[in-house]
Amino acid sequence: MRLHASSPLLRYGVAVVCAALAIGARVVIAIMWGLDFTYLTAYPAVLLSAWVGGFGPGLLTTVLYALYAVYRWLAPVGTFNLAGLGDQIALGGFLFMGVAISALNEILQRRERYVQNVLEGVTDAFAVFDRKWRFRVVNEPMLRLTRRRRREIRRRPIWQVSPELVGTEFEAHARRALVTGQPERFEFLYPGLGAWAEIHFYPSRAGVAMYVRDIAAKKQIEQMSSRLAAIVESSDDAIVSKDVNGVIQSWNEAAERMFGWTAEEAVGRHITLIIPTDRHHEEDRVLGRIRNGLKVDHFETVRVRKDGRLLDVSLTVSPIRDANGRIVGASKIARDITAQKQSERDLARMLAREQAARADAEAANRAKDDFLTTLSHELRTPLNAVYGWAAMLQKGQLDAATLQKAIDAIMRNANAQVQLIDDLLDVSRIATGKLRLDLQSVNLQAVIDAAVEAVRPAAMAKGVHLDLSMDATAPPVSGDANRLQQVVWNLLSNAVKFTPSGGRVGVSLRRVDSHLAVSVSDTGAGIAPDFLPHVFERFRQADSSSTRTHGGLGLGLTLVKQLVELHGGTVMAESPGTGRGATFTITLPPQGTGVRMFPDRSGDSVLALPTTGAMTLKDMRVLVIDDDIDGVSLLSIILEQAGASVQTAQSAAEAFARFTAAPPDVLISDIEMPGEDGYALIGRIRALEPERGGRVPAIALTAYGRREDRLRAIAAGFSMHVPKPVDPTELVTLVASLARR
Repeated sequence: MRLHASSPLLRYGVAVVCAALAIGARVVIAIMWGLDFTYLTAYPAVLLSAWVGGFGPGLLTTVLYALYAVYRWLAPVGTFNLAGLGDQIALGGFLFMGVAISALNEILQRRERYVQNVLEGVTDAFAVFDRKWRFRVVNEPMLRLTRRRRREIRRRPIWQVSPELVGTEFEAHARRALVTGQPERFEFLYPGLGAWAEIHFYPSRAGVAMYVRDIAAKKQIEQMSSRLAAIVESSDDAIVSKDVNGVIQSWNEAAERMFGWTAEEAVGRHITLIIPTDRHHEEDRVLGRIRNGLKVDHFETVRVRKDGRLLDVSLTVSPIRDANGRIVGASKIARDITAQKQSERDLARMLAREQAARADAEAANRAKDDFLTTLSHELRTPLNAVYGWAAMLQKGQLDAATLQKAIDAIMRNANAQVQLIDDLLDVSRIATGKLRLDLQSVNLQAVIDAAVEAVRPAAMAKGVHLDLSMDATAPPVSGDANRLQQVVWNLLSNAVKFTPSGGRVGVSLRRVDSHLAVSVSDTGAGIAPDFLPHVFERFRQADSSSTRTHGGLGLGLTLVKQLVELHGGTVMAESPGTGRGATFTITLPPQGTGVRMFPDRSGDSVLALPTTGAMTLKDMRVLVIDDDIDGVSLLSIILEQAGASVQTAQSAAEAFARFTAAPPDVLISDIEMPGEDGYALIGRIRALEPERGGRVPAIALTAYGRREDRLRAIAAGFSMHVPKPVDPTELVTLVASLARR
């Protein structure tokens, strides 16, 4: 506790005590450990004295200790003379440090007092909390707000001082500010006081500063204004005010609906804005009555909308007086007496909107149908080869050469289907923000070179010239090299595809401020201005007719945009117009910033799979569960050929019985099964004691391959989640790796 405001006797008494304690501590240290550091204990004493009492007490402690040290410890002992030059230098250094410490503490205390005085001079409440919500700084208005004394709230959490704030909007904003590190501002009806306050939270590393402003008067005015505005705005009649010269001053929503002019358009213009030319004389008569303090009641006339259509209306006009009773304007209420026609117009507009929405929905359905048709073609094409060769294998009439050809074709087309499904899942992951990035330091020049080499044969075959411009000093970026190469390859492929023979495609890598920019430009078909804003949308193509020149699903540029954004970058498309080429520019942050990573195997165990050598499952017992007989048979053959002893079950109940009778080394289970699924089975197994197999490694082998399915399998108790189809070598490796755990 600082005593700067206390009596001088107390502050300097503390200084004397600090000097005495330092001398005593020095004597004890010399006796116990034989250490001869003259000023070792003096510095803490000076610091404490100056912190408590300020410059004078700190200086007093310094002088007292120095005098005692010279007299008792420094040669010649018993005098205030110093014989040695080293002692004189040490004493001078100590005195300098003591004065400096005292002066610095005095400066800090003065600054604290200045800040406190400033805070006390602020008419609004102010407080500072530490990260445990304890009061650290508080001014008088805050004390009045909390109805507490300073000593009652000092270092106490606000939730104890004002428990009525717990669970309120106040607490939610306060804690969010501390967690997010972002300022919070909101209006709050303070409990107990019944008064509105504008509250600001300013978080920092040390805690949160709170600023509270009384806005009761402001709220009262707002409420009164809101009531009046609500009355006017909720009216079905047009309510307009004008000055004595006929200039419009206010214009409510009903007036907007009735006459077609918005408030921004009408206010400040003459009321003849809504009066037909042949009826301007009516306004002169109305203003004449208003100037004479007379009211106009239920005057039926004709007014004109912004679109020129005439309306039959009933007018009531009353004079507006100021505080002195002078007539300063008029209030006009106009009621539309053609309600039935207005309803018909509203119905027509609703019908038009419905038809437009239906047309949009039909267009979306057509786009979906077109996509599904193309997708069906891509799926059926490899399936046709697989089915045909499988049927021929079943007949058993193929010679050795044809047999190998059949096997190669089946494997090739099966891999094509797996790749197609993986691509579709990538689209889904990108759309839901769950795509995995294999982050590493990436040299963009190498990525661009690889992409260029990949498209060079197509460019050469088409007669398109490739131009490269690279900044050799470009730093690396953080990202997935394969995904970044996919981005550049996609842009280059599009450029080559849409550039005619003899055209040019350019690729450049350059620095733009602190980022790196990769640009792909071409002299090809270009992009129409009306399509340019939609170029990155899914399934959108400039030409989607059946006679289009170029194929594709319309996903390429969508993938580019999403992948670049996952790397913390941006992509922009530019084109002067159709037939004038296009330029796509991606901008990426340098290494270490901007990359968002969405792993698609959250919770899976990571196993190091060997790339060479045959795995053996000799002496391993494996239990396989699947209600699909063909699936069980295939897995059994794969595992038995690797040397495993395999037991099978086609239901969870049968599997649990076999498991409890003889726990295997590894369990492989399907998820979807009749009666009881794989989740329930693994739950029953994990409930067993370890000695009964409760910790046996388990693989969920299932056709469900979403991220949610993987997370659920791991959470249920499976050690691994493996989507079907699975490579036999990979399966054997996984089983062997799990069994060794």
